Amino acid sequence: MTTWVETGFLKQTPIKIFRRKTMLTTRISNFRRAAWCFSFLAACGAAQAFAAEPTLDQMLKSAASGSAKERYTAIDDLGERHANAEQVVPKLLPLLEDKDPKVRWRAARTLGEYRGQAKQAVEGIRKQLKDKDPIVQYHAAVALGKLEDNSDENIEALVTDVATSKDPRVARAAIEAIRHLKPGPKRVAEVLGKALKSGDPALTVQALEAIVAEGKMALPFLKEALKNPDTEYVACAAIEQIGPEAAEAVPELTKLLKDTKHSQVQIQLLLALAAIGPDAAPAEAEVKSVLESSKDATVPVAAAYALGSIGAKDSDAELKHASTKDNNALLQTMAFWATAKLHPDDKAAQKTAIEKLTQAMKSDKVAVRSAAAKSLQSLHAPAEEVAPYLVALANDPNPAVQTNVVEAIASLGESVVPKVSKALSNPQLRGPAIRVLKELGPKASGAVDALIAAADKADPKVRTDIQMTLAAIGPAAAPATDMLIKSIGSKNADERESALLALRKIGPGAKAAVKPLLERVKKDDSFESAAAAWALTRIAPDDKEVVDAIMPKLTKALKSADEQERIDDIEALSDLKAAGHSSDAELEKAAKEDSSPMVRAAAEEAVHPKAAQ
Repeated sequence: MTTWVETGFLKQTPIKIFRRKTMLTTRISNFRRAAWCFSFLAACGAAQAFAAEPTLDQMLKSAASGSAKERYTAIDDLGERHANAEQVVPKLLPLLEDKDPKVRWRAARTLGEYRGQAKQAVEGIRKQLKDKDPIVQYHAAVALGKLEDNSDENIEALVTDVATSKDPRVARAAIEAIRHLKPGPKRVAEVLGKALKSGDPALTVQALEAIVAEGKMALPFLKEALKNPDTEYVACAAIEQIGPEAAEAVPELTKLLKDTKHSQVQIQLLLALAAIGPDAAPAEAEVKSVLESSKDATVPVAAAYALGSIGAKDSDAELKHASTKDNNALLQTMAFWATAKLHPDDKAAQKTAIEKLTQAMKSDKVAVRSAAAKSLQSLHAPAEEVAPYLVALANDPNPAVQTNVVEAIASLGESVVPKVSKALSNPQLRGPAIRVLKELGPKASGAVDALIAAADKADPKVRTDIQMTLAAIGPAAAPATDMLIKSIGSKNADERESALLALRKIGPGAKAAVKPLLERVKKDDSFESAAAAWALTRIAPDDKEVVDAIMPKLTKALKSADEQERIDDIEALSDLKAAGHSSDAELEKAAKEDSSPMVRAAAEEAVHPKAAQ
């Protein structure tokens, strides 16, 4: 979790540790076709027939001595089946040293799919880490992570690989393999320490993810890393992400805060203390010292934020002094916030903070306005006192300020819906108003009629934004069904797709859309056809005629080259399963055979929801 203080105005060179858990839209396809999959009878008048799938012996023979294409296909198919390990694994071992690098890396990948059943391949795959082809090295590292052998020889080879590989993809694969093998914090720390010194930003992020994944177990390593100038910054970044569980690192953080003069390290260190929270209170004296003595413009801001976050009750004098720094409006803003945060029951302090923060939102400096908006959000200021300022600033030309203000308005809840709904009729405020209502989601149900009215005669982009907002509102947006049906026939693709999503989110309340959606399903094999089928699984899951019509489309969509489409399709099949329609065969196949880990996990959860939780 990246703190709001960090975003946009505190860090000059932020390191984002976690990738956001949003669904990928990159179109990928790892499905492979067997060369021998179909054969046709050529006799005159004969019906089409299919040849039987090749036997295991035929596949092994093709893998060893077929044409290049036949070898690749056979090896890949063996990996997809990952069955008959006692016969397959010994036959694949010699291929690890084949003269064709595509055979070598495919053999490693396939053996990895056999996991613990292919432990005899460990030594051969380990040798591939030194292969001259980086693709072979990459797949060797991935395979080692799957073979369930966390021996010292394996870990040492992977650690060395991180330190010596010139290809960052190989190094990242090695880190991931070590994480899977779970050799213990000491060995993980060893490899991560080397990765953090690599100078490669992507590798550093991978290492930080691995550190954070270890959680509290990584603290011995992190405390040592705080003592090393090469790793102190990223160690602070990792501690920030671990949060309260990193309390035992407070003494080391406090000492580093006292010793370091590097402003970026100070900022990240203060953010780490803030993330730990009240357990970091012993650092109060050093934080106050930095607040008072730093000549940097940003460090005191982070210090004020830390004081407010750790509950530094004896910091009133220092924060009051900071709030008078006329040459640093950002520091003033944060000092008022911290004072109010430290004294939630002091009505005078709360009132003063609200007044100062709303005034700060008029600043000509983006960072000051952003901080003020978020500060008000954090303090849960009364809606009637701050809403007028927030609505006006929601149309700020800077996207970061817009985002902060939108979130601040939405945090005030249903109480702002009437005012925001009125803003829909103002062309200058319509965009921000739509974003606020979308952020509110189901809480914005009272704005549905106003959204429908705003969509009338609007251009496709605005209609798309409104329809995405209706989707966020969900079932309560049912009155918009007729409007959404019209949008299905729009000439604009975004408008059509957002309408299909909104109908899906509305569910049974959109029954008027069943007929046009069925027509869209039958029209072609496009994404929109599949999306119409997905919508119907929510709108009419109990209608046998509808289900019979869309099931072939859903089954076909499971073979899409697009990962996100397959995930959406699994969700739709899961909806039908919940309504009593069996789709376990398709879901189980996806859970076992899909090339994407995310798709396999989604399918497994759909088939066995309790086991997947």
